[in-house]
Parts: sequence; C-alpha cells; structure tokens
Amino acid sequence: MNDVAPSNESVSDVSLEGRSICVVYDCLFPLTHGGAERWYRVLVDQIVAAGATVTYVTRRQWTTEPPNWPGVQIVAVSRASQLYDSEGTRRTGPALAFGAGTFSWMAHRRHEFDAVVVASFPFFSLLAARGALLGTGIPVFVDYHEVWSSRYWRTYAGRLTGTVGALVQRVCIKASRFAQVFTPESARRLRSLGFRGDVAVLPGLLPSKREGSAPSLMQPEDPMVLFVGRHVKHKGVALLPQILAAARESLPSLKMTVVSDGPERVSVESEVDRLGLSEAVLFTGSVSDDELFDLFARASCTIVPSLREGYGIVVAESVSAGAPVVVADNPENLATHLVESGVNGFVVEASIRGMARGILAAVAAGDSLRRSTAEWGAQYSTTKSIDRSAEEMVERISALVRDAPLLGGNRSL
Repeated sequence: MNDVAPSNESVSDVSLEGRSICVVYDCLFPLTHGGAERWYRVLVDQIVAAGATVTYVTRRQWTTEPPNWPGVQIVAVSRASQLYDSEGTRRTGPALAFGAGTFSWMAHRRHEFDAVVVASFPFFSLLAARGALLGTGIPVFVDYHEVWSSRYWRTYAGRLTGTVGALVQRVCIKASRFAQVFTPESARRLRSLGFRGDVAVLPGLLPSKREGSAPSLMQPEDPMVLFVGRHVKHKGVALLPQILAAARESLPSLKMTVVSDGPERVSVESEVDRLGLSEAVLFTGSVSDDELFDLFARASCTIVPSLREGYGIVVAESVSAGAPVVVADNPENLATHLVESGVNGFVVEASIRGMARGILAAVAAGDSLRRSTAEWGAQYSTTKSIDRSAEEMVERISALVRDAPLLGGNRSL
C-alpha cells in the first residue's frame, strides 16, 4: 500500500490558522494499515498545512513513545488491546474502553477545540465525543466509512449482538449533525436510516501518485492472482483455495499470492495443503508499500471476494498501480462502485465459480485490460483521490469555524 507523506497539494485559499482540531480514531497509521488510518494521515497533514494544530486521540499502540508526527499531538486514552476476536469480529471491550477514555479526556477539554473529526466506528467514541461536547456548539464531523444494514449486522455479530449493534448505529446516526461518506450509496443508506443532517459525499480514496513509479502496462508472463487484506471472515479469505482450484482447472499454471495476516490464515493454509496447492500459493504476511506496488505489477489481477467493503481501498490501490480487479458482487461490498467491467476489471457473481471465471477473464484480456486499467487510474487519480477528499474536508471544516471565536467557544450549531 502506498506510503502516505504530507500532501503537497495547495490549500492556500483555505485557512485554519490558529485553529485547534481534534481527530478521534482508535487506530493510527503506520502502526496499523487500514483505509481509515490512511485517510486520517492524509487529512491531518492537510489540516496542519492549512495552519491548524491537531490533537489525535487514539488507543495506545506503541511500547515506549508514540510516533513522531510533525504538527500533531498524539494522545492515548485507552490501553493497548486486541481489537478483533479469533473470527475477525470487533471486540466490544476495547471499543467501550476507548469510548470511556474519549469521554473522560474530552470532557475536561470541552472548550479547547474549534472542531472535532471522529470515525463513526467504533460507535462508542462517537457517542462519547458528542456527549462530552454537549452544549458547546463545537461541530463534530463524523466519517461514516461504512453503513451496515440490520441484516448484515446480524450476520457479522450474531442475532443478539448484531441487533444491538444495528440499534447503536441508528442512535449514532441520529446523534450526527455533520457526516462525510465516500460513496453515494453510503449517503443513501444514511438517509434511509434516519440521518437528517448535512452529509458530504467526498470524492474518493484513490492513493496519491507515487514519485518515480508508473503502472505496469504489460500482462505478466506467468499468470498470478493477488489477494491483499486481513485474513478475517468478511474479507472472504477462506474462499481463496477453492477459487484458485476452480480457476486452475482451465489454467493449470495459475498461481496465487496472499498478502497480510489474520486469524483465518492457519485454516486457509490447511485448505491449500488439502487441495494440493502448496506449490501454487505464496503467503507473504505483511509487506512494505514498495513490495506491494511490485506485487501489483506482477499480478494478472487482484481478487476481492469480500462479503463487505465500505469503500474498497485495495481496489483503489490495485487499479492505480495498473492491476485489474475481480470483485465479488455481494450486497455489502461497495468496492464494486470502483469497477467498470471490462475496463479496469470485472464485477462477478459472488460464488467460487463466478470469481474463478472473473480471474480467467482478466488473464485472457491481457495487455489491453492492463492498459485500460492504467488509463482509468490516470483519469480519476485527481478527481477521486484521497488528497482531493482531504482538501474538501479542510474546506468543509473551515466554512464552519471561520467566523467562530478561536479555541472553541459557545456556538449554536
């Protein structure tokens, strides 16, 4: 995944000079590498570039000192803990602890900020921030990276916990005044669940251009399908061995590279062994951004069998590097919105055979699909970029705080 450095984009026409902004999320890049962490890295850098000071409230993820982040104070309000259980489901305990820590810390500083940006999930930190700032009028901007249906909540967390989760999500939506999403579908879902505030659909999360790197326009000589993602249930990682086996019935030379790690890795490796695919599958674990870019260049396509994606950061990174994608058409997989079938990949039936056929189609399309994928990435690299989304967020924050007294103060928002 691409390195995230301070953005060079100009925000000279927007100023947050003298303002104090708080960002709240329980993960921190580069200690974790999810799409939300990368978003906050780019956003915070642009807020700082616009003249503001930033406090980043998070969970402790370091052993000695927090990472050095110029212009940013990093504050831990809860201890280090495992966020996910053995099946890759978010644990409630750490979310509650982070919410309680956020409330306690922010309640003592409720007039020190001009605006707060908080991720909707885990929900308790959003409720904590809203509660701690009640009556101050300080605007709270909520990033809805994902909006789940009640049915998916029950699938994800079980009938009882899922029902409670869906209810808490509705409460959070009702408590939100300013919301940001990255797809029109997420905006529609917010409205359908009762959101009545101001929602902005930001352009996207396509990665920044890599200096000195260009997408590969040539189909690799040796066919290889790439998977990138945490090894958890909703990423569909357990399906990979069967997908590969099905595709190899028609293309025996096809191999697979599996990047990252997670609780399902052991069972996936066991299934690979059972199917006699050990020589055809490489498990890399975590890789650097440069290594990942090289893997995209060597991949015939990237497979995204996810049951759920709020945006599809891997899809964005893959097509930006010139590697077409094969994405499962699951109802909660919003990564499909980044795919134009036959142009930068294929949206396929969410079945073993459907995904195998998608891989074979990507390999067969050869150089022409790679070229059109690179052209698609170049066309949207600015208009759908993470940098452009951050610029719009800086403008959004500035529009609300420009006439307010410095360092918080009473407002009537």
